[in-house]
Amino acid sequence: MKNKREYMLLPILIVLGIGVGFLAKAGDVAPQGNLVGNTLWSFGVVSTGFFIWVVICTVIAILSHDKIWSAVNIFLFLAAMIFAYYLYSHFIVGYLVWRVVKFWLVMLIPSMILGFIVWHIKTIRILKYIVIALGTVIMIFDMLVLQGAIPIAMLIDIILYVIFLVLVLSERFRKT
Repeated sequence: MKNKREYMLLPILIVLGIGVGFLAKAGDVAPQGNLVGNTLWSFGVVSTGFFIWVVICTVIAILSHDKIWSAVNIFLFLAAMIFAYYLYSHFIVGYLVWRVVKFWLVMLIPSMILGFIVWHIKTIRILKYIVIALGTVIMIFDMLVLQGAIPIAMLIDIILYVIFLVLVLSERFRKT
């Protein structure tokens, strides 16, 4: 079966989405004062920005078998992440704004479209460099504007940026 790997990837992406969603919300409300709390809080700060999601969705797009699977995989990961994030928000934190939930559910559609487009960095060299340039701008904006240059959050962003560059520039995933 040609897409067997894709079908095996679906539950993994859903579980990862749930895990990242819980971690992102836990980070939003984590108490500071010790290494674990500070690190979790820093992850919450990073997950509030756009760059972490750009990296994760780019990785999913690159690892997907084709452009349709790229869109499906990104949709399922983000849907699971949103589901877990707002379940945690509602049941653990006791706070939920339906307008915000609806907004992010609607944003799943453009995310799928972008996943479909980003998959093409395997074959369209100029698109690869556009994705790198946009990713770089988004990372700098997140680090300096949204996050306020918090050192541990900056470290997380830099690690994500290295992963992003290595995967985007890798010829291993180039479609022939």
